[in-house]
Parts: sequence; structure tokens; C-alpha cells
Amino acid sequence: MPTESPPDAVPVALRAYAVSLPALRLPATAYYAAWGRCAAKGLRRKAVCAFDEDAITLAVAAARAAGAETLAPKALFLGTTTLPYDEKPSAATLVSALTAETDLHVVELHGSPLAGLQAVAAAADYCRAHPGRRALAVAADAPAAAPDAPLEHGFGAGACAFVLGPGPGPVTVGRYTAVSRETFGSRMRRREAPWTSDLELRGDTLGAVLDDLAAARGPRRPRPTRLAAGGTAADARRIARHVDMPREAVSNLFAEIGDAGAANAALALADALDKAAAGETLLALAAGAGAIALELHVSERPARLRGGPSVATWAAAGREVDYVGYLRHRGVLSSHAGGAA
Repeated sequence: MPTESPPDAVPVALRAYAVSLPALRLPATAYYAAWGRCAAKGLRRKAVCAFDEDAITLAVAAARAAGAETLAPKALFLGTTTLPYDEKPSAATLVSALTAETDLHVVELHGSPLAGLQAVAAAADYCRAHPGRRALAVAADAPAAAPDAPLEHGFGAGACAFVLGPGPGPVTVGRYTAVSRETFGSRMRRREAPWTSDLELRGDTLGAVLDDLAAARGPRRPRPTRLAAGGTAADARRIARHVDMPREAVSNLFAEIGDAGAANAALALADALDKAAAGETLLALAAGAGAIALELHVSERPARLRGGPSVATWAAAGREVDYVGYLRHRGVLSSHAGGAA
């Protein structure tokens, strides 16, 4: 059975949002120089973490830029697949970086690229269940694969934070729909394994979950005017065709920052918010072992809610490194990572 938010819920509004990308950029040409090809089709360059950055440092930066320290949310929902610890709540580290308060409801969501939008949906549900309270949703990720794996070529990093609270507001968080479907073989990481892998069992899992999602949403939902699509550039094109969305109305950051895992769809949503005008309806969609689609309704230009630079500005920034420099920052050339010192 699909999951859906209640139709007559307490209104929840977006109060603030912000983005954080890591300091470094690796151009796709670096893979051609090192490997003779780039397996990430459509990638121009990607955002990659320096040696002192990870999903949590990016999450802290995004949350601070969104004003989470002053807006005082009473709940935190963190969506990521690359927590520093298997056991030890990384969300507690994020809370400690933002506030001295300890009476916060904290939830970590992980395990798939859906986790970022799941965090936003869960934060909205919390606000509906606790009228008058605010919640912080953060999607942050830095997936990694083995250096000789084609999957690695596309992996980037980034974070996005959303503060939700009582509505109405310039942007109202609407209903969401979620479906689940097994997708064994495409993108997985076993417990304690250092890297994500892909068994390359190529079934059409995306088409199947999009069909599931369309059936669950039904024919009477409002037609969106903008689409924020997670996944690769090819995934975004397929999703756009599925919802009959013109290319100019689609936000997808894969070409500029790579595959940021659980943060992908959230970053695309921030880009769509940067560009949206009053009267528009946004649809954010992430897929991976199922799918989740979240609607947002715009009554005033939402860019004024943004803390810090736009997504486009973030994507254009950063310091480019060569392939060896990238491997050094990843620690792959360190003896501590099992490689050569």
C-alpha cells in the first residue's frame, strides 16, 4: 500500500531553506585523463569533499545558513546514507553544533536516496501533529565507491536544510505519496562495507516505481509547474517525460555537482524554489527501492526564504582539483585506507 499524508491536515509552511556544497570540484575530464573515459553520462563536474568535510559538516553548514540556530525548531529529521558512525547518532552532533538545547525530537533516516525527501515529509508530519512547532529537515550526503568502480565517477556531495513551521506562508508543504519496491542489484552497501557498489543487474526499476507512484497519486492531483528530480541526468529526463514536464521546468543538479545521494532531490528542490514564482506548484521526486513525491504550493516568490547563495551560485563556485588531488582528499592514497602511503 502507498503511504500518503492526510488530505485535511494542519497547514505547514516552509520558513527557510539553505544549501551547502563542499569546497572542491572535480571535472569530468579528470576521469578521461585517468581512465580514458567518464562513466557518468551527462556529468560536467562534481562537488567533492575535502579531507576535513563529510555529510555532517555539510549538514551543519546548511542548517546554520537556513537560520536553524535562531528559528529554534523542536525537532530534527536528518536524511543521509553516509553517516560517520554505524552506531552513535550523528544527528546529535548536528544538534550540538546548532543549539545548547537538548529537548529536541531527533530522527535519522538512511538506507537509500529517498532519505532526504523522507526527512522533509517526516518534518511536515511532525509539524502537523504538533501545531505551532517548527521542525528542521536536513538532507546531506557524500556517497563513495571504490576508485576503480564505474559507479564512483558520478558520486558527488552536498546538503540542503529546510525549516518548516505553522502555515500559511509563502510556500505551503502539500501532500506526499510514497511507494516501495525491491531493487536488489542496483546500488547497495552492506553493513561495515566502506563503499557503495552496483551489481549492474539492469532491470527497469525506475519505470516500475514511477508507474507505482502515478497509480498511487491518482489522476486528480494538481498538475505541477516545476519538477525537482533526484538521480542522474538520464533519470531526470525519464521522470520529466513521465510527468509530462518540459525540460526548462526541471531542476536536476547531476551535471554540476554529481550524484549527491540522499541530498539529490532536496538540492533539486532548493533550485526549484530559487526559480519559482507565485502561483506555481512544485513536485519533488526521489526514487530508489521505491519513490517519494512531495508537493509544494507557492503563493509568494520563495527565494526570499533562502539563507545564503542560490543553488546555481553554489554549483558554480568551488576550487577545481586534479584526479590525484581528489584521491588524496578522499584518503585513498593513504596507508590508513589500505592503499600506498
